[in-house]
Amino acid sequence: MDRTPHKIINPLSLAEPVGYAHALVVTPGRTVHIGGQSARRSDGVIVGETVVQQFDQALANTVEALRAAGAEPGHVVSMRVYTTAMHAYRVNLKTLGSVYRRYMGRYYPPMSVVGVTDLLDAAALVEVVCAAVVPDMRDADTLDDEAAWSLVEEIDESLVAGRFGDQEPAAEHERAGF
Repeated sequence: MDRTPHKIINPLSLAEPVGYAHALVVTPGRTVHIGGQSARRSDGVIVGETVVQQFDQALANTVEALRAAGAEPGHVVSMRVYTTAMHAYRVNLKTLGSVYRRYMGRYYPPMSVVGVTDLLDAAALVEVVCAAVVPDMRDADTLDDEAAWSLVEEIDESLVAGRFGDQEPAAEHERAGF
């Protein structure tokens, strides 16, 4: 999903965000909180030995939980990824970006990636937590109005290069396709 009923705010006075939004104004509706989703299958087993494999399953679980609550990826208003493997996460940004887009499209809510020492399950390398707001259906007719949707735009490559210059984190995110 590349669009959202919420309004993404990226002030020009802040560095151009790559792979996330600085702020988001939420459309009124039902709030859905998704608890920490790891790479645990329905049988309770953590799958995948790499951060990429586990991120894939954790995002699949996140989207499954969203949909079970009546939400979609475009309704997500914030996301936090916890990882015990930050170095591996950084090294695999491009692949992780592809995995992210498979589940979330090119919609980037405010999000952060946090390196942690441990997660509750010792085999887990990644855990995803998010909140979503499903628009109030009383306003459903405004949701069909294209002006009510904030379209997520591709980041202009020249703007990214001009804004970030040689700063390493931005270069990593740019290569990742975020």
